[in-house]
Amino acid sequence: MNLSFNKTDYGWLLVICASIGLSLLYIPTYNILCGDKEVYRYVGRVILEGGVPYRDVFDHKPPLIFLLNYAAILLGGDWGQWVMDTVLAVLATGLFYRLCKTYSLRWPWLLPLLFNLMIRDYLICLGMGMTREYTTIFFLIFFCVLMGQHRHRYYLLGLLAGLIFFMQQDQVMGLLPLIVYSLLIKEYASPVGARIQRMAAGFVTVAAPILFYFAWHRALVPFWQDAFLFNLGWYTTTLKESFGDHLRKMKLVLDEGWYEVPFMVAITLGGCSLFFQNRNKRLLIACMTAVALSVLPEFLGGRDVVSNASKMTFTHYYLPLSASLNILLFCVFAFAEEPFLKEWKAQAVFGALVLTSLSYTVIRYGAHLPRLENEDVVRRPELGYLRQRSPANYQLFVFRNTEMVYYYNSLGIIGPSKWVYQHFYFLYDGWDRDHRILQSIQQDLLRHKTTYLLDFDNAAQQFRDPATVALWRKFVVEHYQRVIIPGYSESILWKIKD
Repeated sequence: MNLSFNKTDYGWLLVICASIGLSLLYIPTYNILCGDKEVYRYVGRVILEGGVPYRDVFDHKPPLIFLLNYAAILLGGDWGQWVMDTVLAVLATGLFYRLCKTYSLRWPWLLPLLFNLMIRDYLICLGMGMTREYTTIFFLIFFCVLMGQHRHRYYLLGLLAGLIFFMQQDQVMGLLPLIVYSLLIKEYASPVGARIQRMAAGFVTVAAPILFYFAWHRALVPFWQDAFLFNLGWYTTTLKESFGDHLRKMKLVLDEGWYEVPFMVAITLGGCSLFFQNRNKRLLIACMTAVALSVLPEFLGGRDVVSNASKMTFTHYYLPLSASLNILLFCVFAFAEEPFLKEWKAQAVFGALVLTSLSYTVIRYGAHLPRLENEDVVRRPELGYLRQRSPANYQLFVFRNTEMVYYYNSLGIIGPSKWVYQHFYFLYDGWDRDHRILQSIQQDLLRHKTTYLLDFDNAAQQFRDPATVALWRKFVVEHYQRVIIPGYSESILWKIKD
């Protein structure tokens, strides 16, 4: 998997510079604020303080995203994470460009450039640092390894599958058609059993240290319950949308996120190539199946039932298309025997179609980069008030606003309760029916004598269970008093009573 290129290879220079340049749109000063990313950073800080994910802080994502954010803190925080993200994107871009050169695509820089434009589309990606950004990059590297001739490629395929699984489990679904294909190809000398063993060894290389880590910290049970059982139960089965609702949401995101043209071009060319002359139709079928499975998470659960299916929410679920669609287009052109598709003019026209709108999106976004300091959450006077007083660990608790987990990270502290976010009260009818979780939060606040509380009165009224709202309001009024911030009449900050 070396990245050796000719010194006069200007295509390589173009795609690498484009990858770095597009990543520069999301340096920490301009990276988009997102509640999910703030939780990942927060759990990384918990690890830094000696805590263990799932045991000491709840989340239902697999553990690699937390370990990556922990590593980022050790490497310098937000800038450390930006460097890691950029290096991974450049690696995937370089390998994909090398693959396109190897298979003699007329414009070998075109698909790697499209990949970068799609994965950095601000309307879809929610900035840098989302789990599906990493799994998408690993997905593209997986395909490059599959199509290469590395002597340890089956071990590497298993390794990459393990990285994807422990970063975002559902994204493994997109790999399955390619894994099946890798076991069916006959040009590789080793038998199928040996290939499976090597892939299993690669997967275990990722899984074993993770399982050992949680076993060592006696946290295997909460790891299993939160990262697996919760997702199989609450997250994917409790809320339901109709199949038509999912299709309408998909159309909305593809259209307003500027993915629609690449999607239509890739699907149309892939479908037609099944009937055209193509040297590798098995791989073509596998790649078309991978496109469908890469957006399967949209059809699991019904998150927009309680938000708004007509708005651009959960757009990052479509980020894997930036890899799967490019892989499909690669298979169309790399193995085409149809004279029309082999023509450089035809490839140039299709290339212009898929690049134009996304290039315009990048230019528009780059001309008006939103600064993090101008985000509503960051500009609130409560943050300035808290920064002046520098609360210690356990002395601040944020209730019912995931984006404000940013306050923990900005102040460099951890909260008093493992329940770092509480939006499940808003999502699920039966969540915490006996109020054990809410009571544990209250007990943690009293045990640590937590000084400050950020409480969203209006958000609390949206809870599905009126008894939960009443119980929480009673606790707040009994133990806390609202902080009056001069010149600001809508303070949501509360301070413990003397």
